[in-house]
Amino acid sequence: MYLSKLSLDPKNHQVQCEIANRYELHRTLTAQFPGMKREDIGLLYRVELPDPNLLNPIVLLVQTQPTPEWDDIHKRGMLSRSPQIKSFEPQFTASETFYFHLLGNPTKRIKQPDGSKRVGLYDREEQQEWLLRKSERGGFKIDSVKLIDLGLLESTKRSNNRTFQIKHLAIRFEGILTVTDPMQFLRTLEKGIGSAKAFGFGLLSLAKHSSKAKT
Repeated sequence: MYLSKLSLDPKNHQVQCEIANRYELHRTLTAQFPGMKREDIGLLYRVELPDPNLLNPIVLLVQTQPTPEWDDIHKRGMLSRSPQIKSFEPQFTASETFYFHLLGNPTKRIKQPDGSKRVGLYDREEQQEWLLRKSERGGFKIDSVKLIDLGLLESTKRSNNRTFQIKHLAIRFEGILTVTDPMQFLRTLEKGIGSAKAFGFGLLSLAKHSSKAKT
């Protein structure tokens, strides 16, 4: 896998448009892998909180399976500096602990007469339970977590000559986790967590945590 840190230029018109419309940002990133299927690219990304006055570069973290080539968006002036790219082949063991950071879209499906609909979970306890369910299926357990409500992330999506306004509930989860199933946890890291990945959700970021520091 590869992790890229891209510094987006907030003065660039395309950057301004795509930060306001994350689906188009996803399409631009995917287009940098011509001829590849989306499932083979394994694209996950997260826009870090930008400077409120848009004076500093906007940090964009991107995870991919193949080696990324960002020359095209760099030439178009979308980047304020050269991209930082590193490869990583994580190997986990049971009981390893990590600090984690996740921008999640906590949702559930409800039945309707014409099918089912995904709705956001606005109750804090439900949001925590959502993450616990993901951890049980994802090969890890949550030791501690802090939830930060970032409100609704608005985007537009065009389909069949129609434009749809889309809103996603954005919750930032930060805390400490412990690996319980190393192989399943690796798959979770590769695939991301939850829905709305095309809109910048689901990328799980990790930093090693010393078990001696646990309380």
